[in-house]
Amino acid sequence: MERYVIWYRLWLKAYWKKPSHWLQVSGMAALLLVLFGISLPDGRNVTVGICYGADVYAKRIAAELAEGDGVFSFRIYDREEELYRDVTAGKAECGFLFREGFDGKMESGDLEESITYICTPMTAKGEVARETLYAALLGIRSEGILKRGETEIYGNTVPERTQRLLEQNRFFLEGNQIFRVEMEDLEAAESGKTPKPPGTGEAAGTAESGARKSGGLVYPIQGMFGIFLFLIMFLAYGRKFEAGGYAVEKALAGMQRHIYGYTGCLAAGTLPAVAGILTLFFLGGAKGLDMVWEIVFLLLFLALSGAWITAVCGFLRDGSAFLSGAVVITVGQLLVCPVFVDAGAYLPALKYVGSLFPVGIYLRLHGLLP
Repeated sequence: MERYVIWYRLWLKAYWKKPSHWLQVSGMAALLLVLFGISLPDGRNVTVGICYGADVYAKRIAAELAEGDGVFSFRIYDREEELYRDVTAGKAECGFLFREGFDGKMESGDLEESITYICTPMTAKGEVARETLYAALLGIRSEGILKRGETEIYGNTVPERTQRLLEQNRFFLEGNQIFRVEMEDLEAAESGKTPKPPGTGEAAGTAESGARKSGGLVYPIQGMFGIFLFLIMFLAYGRKFEAGGYAVEKALAGMQRHIYGYTGCLAAGTLPAVAGILTLFFLGGAKGLDMVWEIVFLLLFLALSGAWITAVCGFLRDGSAFLSGAVVITVGQLLVCPVFVDAGAYLPALKYVGSLFPVGIYLRLHGLLP
C-alpha cells in the first residue's frame, strides 16, 4: 500500500508542475461559474405567471386559476416586467399577459390577440398550461354565450330560467359527468400492493413521489462538472500513447501496471476536483446544494472514474483510437446522462445505458436524495 501512496504523490507532484493542467482546472472553474449564472428551468417547476390590468373578466379568470387545485401553481404579477423577468430566469415555466381592453373583447366574442403567451425555448409544459387557461376562459365565456343563446332560442329572458341554465353549466364544468379522471399507482400494482382508491390523498401523494423519481430531473451544474472532470482524467491517461509514455508500465507486472495507471488517473482528477468542490462550496448556497453529499458523491465518482478509464483504455491500442474514444464517450455521456435533458424519462432503457458511465452513476446518486 505504501508503494501506491508514493505513486500517487509522485503523480500529483507531476501534475502540480504542469501549466497545462492548471489551465484545465481554470477552464473547469470558469465553466462552473458560467453555469451558476444561468437559470435553467427546473423539471419540477409548475409555476405559471399571470398579469392583467383592471379588466374584470381577466381578474375572474386569474382568480379561478389561482384558487384551483390543478397541476399548475398560478402566480399573479402586478407588473409586466416582473413576469417577463421570471419567465426568462426560469422561475416561472411560462406566463400569460392579458391585454388592455380584454373585457370588451370578451363581450364582443372577438378574442384575437387578447392574451400574450410568454415562454422560452426551454419551456416544456407551456402547451398544457395554455389549454388549462383556455378551459377557464371558456368556462367564464360560456355564461355570456348561454345568456345570448337564451334570447335567441326562447325570444325573451326569464331570470329563473337564466339561473337554471347557469347552474347546469357550472354543474357540467365543475363535475366529472363528462370527463372522469381516475388515478392508479402502477408502481404499487406491479409490486403486488393494492392500489389506493382514485382521488385519495395517499394515492395522489404516491403518484407525485413516483413522478419525481421517474424522470425529468436534470443536474446541469454537477453534470458538466462530472463530464469535465472525467475528460481531464481520461485525457491524462492518454500519456501512454506518447513517445516513451508507456515505459514505466512496461517495467511493471500485470496488476501493478493497472494500479499504476489508476493512481495516475486519481492524481489527474484531484486538483480539478478540489477546485470544483471549492467553487460549489462558495456558490452552491444559492442553488441549495448539500455540500456533504456533494463531497461523498465526488469521492465515489473519482474512484469509479479511475477504475472505469483504466479498464476501458486497456482495449485502446493507439492514439487515434484513444482520441476517437474520448469524443464518443464524452458526447455519449452528455446525451444519455441527465445533464441538461433526462432522456431516460422518455425512453426508460436509456436510464440503464446512462448508468454504465461514471457520470450517469454520479448523477443518479443525486436523484436518490430527497
